[in-house]
Amino acid sequence: MRRAEHIAVRVTATRLPQHDSLGVYERLRAARGEEDVFLFESVDGAEPDRRWAVVGFGRLAEIRVFGGHVEIDGVPGVVGPLLSAAEGAGLRPEVSAPGGPGHRLALPGDGGRVWELLARAQGLFDVATDVPVTSYAFGFLTSFAYESVWHMETLPARTKAPNGPDITLTLFRDTVWYDLTTGEARLLRAESAAFPRRADGAPDEVVAMAREAARERADGRPAAVPEAPAPLSVSDSVSRETFLEWADICLEHIRVGDIYQIQIGHRIDVRTTLTPVDVYRRLRARNPSPYMYLMPRAGSTLIGASPELFFRIEGDEILMRPIAGTARRGADEEENQRRVKEMRESVKEQAEHIMLVDLCRNDIGRVSRPSTQPVDRLMAVESYSHVFHLVSTVSGRLEEGVDTWQAVRATFPAGTMTGAPKVRAMEIIDGLERERRGSYAGAVGLADVRGWSEFALCIRTVEYDGTTYSTQSSAGMVAQSEPEAEWRETLAKMGAAHWALTGEELLP
Repeated sequence: MRRAEHIAVRVTATRLPQHDSLGVYERLRAARGEEDVFLFESVDGAEPDRRWAVVGFGRLAEIRVFGGHVEIDGVPGVVGPLLSAAEGAGLRPEVSAPGGPGHRLALPGDGGRVWELLARAQGLFDVATDVPVTSYAFGFLTSFAYESVWHMETLPARTKAPNGPDITLTLFRDTVWYDLTTGEARLLRAESAAFPRRADGAPDEVVAMAREAARERADGRPAAVPEAPAPLSVSDSVSRETFLEWADICLEHIRVGDIYQIQIGHRIDVRTTLTPVDVYRRLRARNPSPYMYLMPRAGSTLIGASPELFFRIEGDEILMRPIAGTARRGADEEENQRRVKEMRESVKEQAEHIMLVDLCRNDIGRVSRPSTQPVDRLMAVESYSHVFHLVSTVSGRLEEGVDTWQAVRATFPAGTMTGAPKVRAMEIIDGLERERRGSYAGAVGLADVRGWSEFALCIRTVEYDGTTYSTQSSAGMVAQSEPEAEWRETLAKMGAAHWALTGEELLP
């Protein structure tokens, strides 16, 4: 067995001018390729969510977790210690086919091995930096597919064809970080003997890109939004009639007390000549959101405009902001106020929201100190570009020694994506929905190796596999639900993504 080696990393910060993060991303993408750069940014939303924008680049290594094995690849100086960490967690090397995906290791049936691997991988790095520990300096771009739950809970055996890894952790070397609360922008550069030698002038090139993007921003010209050509094909994973049958089945489960609430959904697939950057620009213009992303995920691309935080860890505090309750904006302020009033007074919306807040408190309580899970805000109305949402804020003080991955294991998937009780709802979802959810209803975000982390729910998202764009949504059903209204809710939630892909509306 290999002996685990720690990797010493020094992260330095260089001030940059205020800039357009998308402009920096596009320049880096053109120079480096789409697999070597990612974008996260807050474009709109409530103040607690609209905090930063970041462009990461310089892919060093990647860990991909599947149902029965793990793949690891990247630069030798990082891959070697990661393999040691994997073997220390009880994984065993398999023989990889020539030209295969790096190193492949068998994953024992014990679900705990995955979480030990992630903890060991995070603990490999000794980071020296002046960046506060309550912020991001160096770490993993992280994606948890919905099916990650099979590594956490005892569920029926998987029967649906895989559509990518369950968990992906990608280590990026450098980031351009823009703090929206202070207006400060900086380039975070990571140096280590384990990393490849930089090309001469590489940091200066990034600074020049930021300055060029800043000049474009100063010009004040609106960014061009590409036109959408007629799609090559559009298809839905289910018919309206089938969805209504599912809704009736779910309502019967609720009637007999099997569950109290459940999220059932479907997927729309689109083939078009638009590029992922085109789709992102269109989605950004149509549905500016607090958690937007354009990122590689193990051979596919995620394009997202999520409104909802999964959780954030700063120091010993964990925070969740569940959303349940939606009202579309009206034609004028009077209609807006009427729709907000109807949403706030809706028995159905209140019942769904309170159940999900209770789920959040229960999940946070699994990793928090006793009596430290207050509901800081309950059913507050927050305004977004096209809708109003009911949003609550739940927090907790983590037990000593709890890391990001233990917090994920305790809280994933979000109750707003499944229902209550969570495990039984997931069993019903697995029995009804025809295909794996994949990235939908999972979580994406950043995990600093020193402990800070922030993840968004992977909703209002498009995934591109190189030929087809897919987007999904679900509706929350409680005893008061009307199946036809829930069908329309799923279409409303996919409306912005569908428009970004096709130029067409799903609902009038």
